[in-house]
Amino acid sequence: MSAARSSRTVRSSAHADAPAHATAHPSHSTAARPPQGAASRTAPGISNASGTTGTTRRALFGLAGALGAVGLSACATSGAPGADADGSDGGSGAAAGTSPENPFGVAGGELKAFVFDGGGGVPYLDLTEQLLEEKHPDLAADVVRTEDLSTLQPQFVNGTPPDLFQNSGAGALDITSLTANGQLASLEDLMAAPSWDDPTVTVEESLNPGVREAGTVDGTLVGLNTVQYAWALWHDAALLEEKGWQPPTTWDELMSLSAEIKAEGIFPFAFTGQHANYPDEGILQPLVAKIGGQEVWQSIDNLEEGAWQQDAVREAAEALLQLRTDQLILPGVAQMTHVQSQTAWLNHEAVFIPVGAWLENEMKSAIPEGFRMTAAALPSPDPALADLTPNNPGAGWFVPEGAANKPAALEFLRVLLSRESSRNYAELSNSVTMVAGAHDDQQLSEPFTTLTEMIERSNAVEPWQAVKYPTWYPAMAEETRAALIALLLDDLDVDGFLTRCQKAADRTAADDAIAKQTR
Repeated sequence: MSAARSSRTVRSSAHADAPAHATAHPSHSTAARPPQGAASRTAPGISNASGTTGTTRRALFGLAGALGAVGLSACATSGAPGADADGSDGGSGAAAGTSPENPFGVAGGELKAFVFDGGGGVPYLDLTEQLLEEKHPDLAADVVRTEDLSTLQPQFVNGTPPDLFQNSGAGALDITSLTANGQLASLEDLMAAPSWDDPTVTVEESLNPGVREAGTVDGTLVGLNTVQYAWALWHDAALLEEKGWQPPTTWDELMSLSAEIKAEGIFPFAFTGQHANYPDEGILQPLVAKIGGQEVWQSIDNLEEGAWQQDAVREAAEALLQLRTDQLILPGVAQMTHVQSQTAWLNHEAVFIPVGAWLENEMKSAIPEGFRMTAAALPSPDPALADLTPNNPGAGWFVPEGAANKPAALEFLRVLLSRESSRNYAELSNSVTMVAGAHDDQQLSEPFTTLTEMIERSNAVEPWQAVKYPTWYPAMAEETRAALIALLLDDLDVDGFLTRCQKAADRTAADDAIAKQTR
């Protein structure tokens, strides 16, 4: 008889607009909100989960929570897998022998995992838990849904971290610091293990390209990013057809169309001013890459001297300043959350909005009848790069080095990457996973189709190289993104923006206490 499953929801006093697409994400991540009617098991909250959430998983996908930056106690690395800090087995059970059917030697006991839940539940994990426990009936999976991942910090400090956690959501931990402190396990054994569906194919061979790169920190593979993230400039195709407007592909076309849109009494652009990673990842990052190439961001990531003063960054900043000076941005976005700005866009208060792949699922209950949600790449000054758009794996899962049941944690991830779990995730979220071929014949929504076609066109131009500095240097990203909001919505000029960003980079480069990375 299978051990009883336990899925708990830890609630805090998070605001009503708490993020709901924790099932994905970028790093964001993600990336999609489960359907409101989907079943989700809940239980009373645990005592250390109090507190409020004032940010979103997308804001933290690129900007890992600063909570971990103070450095978590190295004592969390003590204790071998399957043992608590005092040497007891912590209920994990004795180690079992390994085999192609049980590559990590799962013996039973309890698996304790944490995942962010912004309020819509995380129903896609129900099937993953079921498949895991059917194969290992002596194992009980306790997947805790929480609105604030910072509640994990005391567990790391006390040397009792969970076996597994998805670091995508409010209060996300600083993965760079955890890695530097030796508190995250390598996932090389997982990648080399037989895949769930075909033992002749390794887990790594079953995945699309990019997963290893996305999960590697300072040369060590510590994260498993399972979901395909992408950023788009979304529009309502029905509105454009009604007005006789052609979707723009170049920046000049976008500016010309914006003038027409404004003449109709509609604002061209909306975005959340409360979460600066939206205009950063959705507009600034692709625009700079389309102007000067992706190597511009590589030099910024590498903290090269004067990198923020490059011509491509200046040209992009000048283009964004025009959005403010020409009054092309919906008034009031500075105070809007992601949901509020997206609602205004759905109500045709604005024509374009930069959001990630989770948009459709997050706003499913609010989409008006006849609204044809359509994903498109940000128009480009260079027509040859018009289709290039940020897209990369997200929604990273991590196994602490001090996990009490590390074999079960790795096995959970192996199940998560099964074809059955992947297709279930896509069905519930209208987002795709990084499992190769899992969704080839899967019919989903029209917005989803436009999104996947956009990603295919982008990859045909060149692979997108994720901008790393927001994850590597969270404090620097907080400052550069604050500068971006000031450029778009306040009174900062281009020189002020470039200077402020460069000073943040220079401070980071000069701080010997910050571990440096390059790509």
